[in-house]
Amino acid sequence: MSYKSSLKSKLEEADVEVGDLVRISKNGKKYEGVLLPNSSSDETFVLKLDGGYNIGIEESENVILEKVKEGDEKTGQISPTVKGEEGEKEGEVSVLLAGGTIASRVDYRTGAVKPSATEEEFLSFTPEIAEIADIEIREVMQTLSENIQPGDWKKIAEEVKKEIRKGKDGVVVAHGTDTMGYTAAALSFMLEDLSVPVVLVGSQRSSDRGSSDSHQNLVCAIKAATSDIAEVTVCMHGESSDSFCYLHPGTKVRKMHTSRRDAFKTVNGKPIAKVDWETLEVEAIKEDYRRKEKERETKLKNGFSQDVALVKIYPGMDPDALEAQLDGKEAAVLEGTGLGHAPIKNEKIREVLKEYTEGGNIAFMSSQCLYGRINMNVYETGVDLQELGVIGNLHDMLPETAYVKLGWLLGNYDKEKVEELMLKNLRDEISERTKQDQFRR
Repeated sequence: MSYKSSLKSKLEEADVEVGDLVRISKNGKKYEGVLLPNSSSDETFVLKLDGGYNIGIEESENVILEKVKEGDEKTGQISPTVKGEEGEKEGEVSVLLAGGTIASRVDYRTGAVKPSATEEEFLSFTPEIAEIADIEIREVMQTLSENIQPGDWKKIAEEVKKEIRKGKDGVVVAHGTDTMGYTAAALSFMLEDLSVPVVLVGSQRSSDRGSSDSHQNLVCAIKAATSDIAEVTVCMHGESSDSFCYLHPGTKVRKMHTSRRDAFKTVNGKPIAKVDWETLEVEAIKEDYRRKEKERETKLKNGFSQDVALVKIYPGMDPDALEAQLDGKEAAVLEGTGLGHAPIKNEKIREVLKEYTEGGNIAFMSSQCLYGRINMNVYETGVDLQELGVIGNLHDMLPETAYVKLGWLLGNYDKEKVEELMLKNLRDEISERTKQDQFRR
């Protein structure tokens, strides 16, 4: 039983266990739903109502608890390692919990969502995943993604490699959505010659909410992890309704909305595949993806240098602020305007960039526009920036992917090699052609 001892006695008196359908009366109001686990320190009963939402009812002397029906499954008693009948599963999949909303629960005392789900709680919300594959769940960290650091990317990559070495057919990483694109890019570069699927999954709304996307996203991610797509992908809702999930390439994906369930989009490319929610069929959209080959050795190359700045260019930019952001950094990604511009009519800004590149540092241009390619050959400003030593012309890399790639290169290669590799397509981060109709998709 996952409830505090002060609540256990009331549950025992009513012969109620986690998973039972119960009715709770308090202050003249009645609530009916399935009793869910609550491993927190608060004295709160947690119910899943018929409409899908969860509520917390604080214990007090006037709370009356009744059993309506015994549950068919005790959802709090599911082990984090679930094995099915032989021959029924599509493989062995590891789920690594890194935090975020999908691995969070509601604190029913405060109403806030916090990253404190146990492995058992995580699986209890979506027991169906055990019908797809043999699932092993373990916690790597409990970090909201806004707090993720490059050191965490290195750790996650190491843990993924361990699971691949164990012979798993795929690995799912449960991660917060805010910076999931950064982590997806980092894993894409850190895991070379990937032999099995690595799928990042998150949710915009916690599993306690009736409108949660976590259930579908996780089921689709598990299914994707059993496919033959040996790429780092992000699995999230493909549209606002519950119809399918997209598998976005790890170096081309971006969170484009703060709260919509279909917030993630593939930029300057197309998703690798879609997973139909009704049939769970994985339908390839791109044909040139890397195929699963478990015998292929996945190499871990997870060095990372944090001597990289990501600098947003804006009107009225203070040259001193630019200089301060570049100070002490070996390289910088400039998030320029339009085709890849910066206000170098300001002589001080021009001088800052010139001194920076002449000092042996790397300045790489990207665009705030996201869609389309950098082209610093069109306007005088772009030509002047190239003469100042700013590189990146004609690529279509996302700013965050460029930042991650530059840090990864500096952490694994000699600096003389970094500039050459930065302009080379290594993980489909640079498209051969940017289709103009992709913007309208």
